[in-house]
Amino acid sequence: MRGPQQETGDDFTRKAAERLRPLLDGARTAVLATHVTPDGDGIGAEICWHSYLVSRGIQARIFNTEAIPLRYRFLDERGAVEVYDETKHGDFLRDADLLFMLDNSAPSRFGALEAAARASRAVTVCIDHHNLIDPFWKVNLIDSDAAATGEMVYRIVEALGGDPDFTAAQAAYVSLVTDTGSFRFGKTSPASHQLASRLLAKGVRPPRVYEEVYERGSAALVRLGGMALAGLRLEEKGRLGWITMTLAQVRECGAEGEDTSDVVNEILTIDGVRVAVLLKELDSGRLKLSFRSKEALDVNRIAQSFGGGGHTNASGAVIAGTIDTKAEDVLRPCRELLRQA
Repeated sequence: MRGPQQETGDDFTRKAAERLRPLLDGARTAVLATHVTPDGDGIGAEICWHSYLVSRGIQARIFNTEAIPLRYRFLDERGAVEVYDETKHGDFLRDADLLFMLDNSAPSRFGALEAAARASRAVTVCIDHHNLIDPFWKVNLIDSDAAATGEMVYRIVEALGGDPDFTAAQAAYVSLVTDTGSFRFGKTSPASHQLASRLLAKGVRPPRVYEEVYERGSAALVRLGGMALAGLRLEEKGRLGWITMTLAQVRECGAEGEDTSDVVNEILTIDGVRVAVLLKELDSGRLKLSFRSKEALDVNRIAQSFGGGGHTNASGAVIAGTIDTKAEDVLRPCRELLRQA
């Protein structure tokens, strides 16, 4: 399944399974990866797909650029996710039969794996629900209508005749919950809820998933979020809200290494706000941008203009610069988006 022609829904799932079956039949080893700064969908898709490959007798390994964030560690009770180290893992990656990238199509977002991935003899396969296709991948399985990559993977496993276990079902459920914004984003479909029902029937417990994913914050993160939100600015007649986090604030709160991407969601709870932005200073003169929006306002296009990406209503990027030097450049397209709406 290559090039810009895409199938969706049940037709996509059937054809994806047909395309993958001969590759899996001939494979002994496989590497699974996702984008840098892995999220719930990327990790959920990896663990779901890994569970199936192992059930087929394939020696499959998950290589990520970073350790699993605390909120997702409950998904990996088997310890399948490894933090990539060129010395330890490079030969396996270069010699693997198959290389799967999940929830991302840009080789540049491989991070530390990129050089070895480009040198690998593996058949490269991209499974993703973002509407971007890169020629690096020999096989592109892209369904831009899917709510989450984990949703796609679970359906493909079923179409291949697999019987996903609890680990795979829980991972797919986390993919769904996180990438649909708890079933509130625009790509949430009847099929998404139907799949969620099947996952619950496998034993997935929503209260436990919610606690693990959304109630594992630290006191440092709460303090930092409060400090950032106290500096909220509203523009465009209250339709644009934005906040900042300086490196000094992060250090004052002891919040180094904390995942702060959800803080920006609080701005969207304000009546009238349609676009929300967080500008967070990182070390080495970098700036992390988090964009959120409502309805059809596409902040993904803005994130892509800064070299990032994501979804229509939730995207991000990392750029060089500071809040003082880059804030206006970041906010200008957000204002234009609202004025054109």
